[in-house]
Amino acid sequence: MAYVDGSEITQRQVDDAVAGVSSILQEGQQVSQAAVVNAMIHGVIAEKLAAANKITITDGERDALIKNSNLAGLLNAPKGRPIAYDVADQQIVSGKLGSEAYLAAVASEPVTLNPRFGVLDPNQKTIINDKSASLAKPVATPTP
Repeated sequence: MAYVDGSEITQRQVDDAVAGVSSILQEGQQVSQAAVVNAMIHGVIAEKLAAANKITITDGERDALIKNSNLAGLLNAPKGRPIAYDVADQQIVSGKLGSEAYLAAVASEPVTLNPRFGVLDPNQKTIINDKSASLAKPVATPTP
């Protein structure tokens, strides 16, 4: 699926995360797999940057950050919590390093993505064939 500097993100992890996010969506919304994979990639990068810079991230910090966001429902979804924590980790590490230093570190991380999931922007480490940055997107309504 994807490798971030030797750490593997498996299809099973992606499927579980998609199921977790799907469990909190309103009717008429669906999960963008690319957005979930992007969040997971950045979660791994944030974890590595935190370790390299001796930044400790607690579940309490993650919960506090997520509970007032549109991802709050993921905290109560067993398969959704890891993706919420990936998003929180990015924000926490970026806040502690500073956004410029964080983005420079992201650009230098080696990431390999299975091409069947799209093309990875080499600097931002995001899948660029999906223009949405949201985890949820409206379902297309069929025309009669």
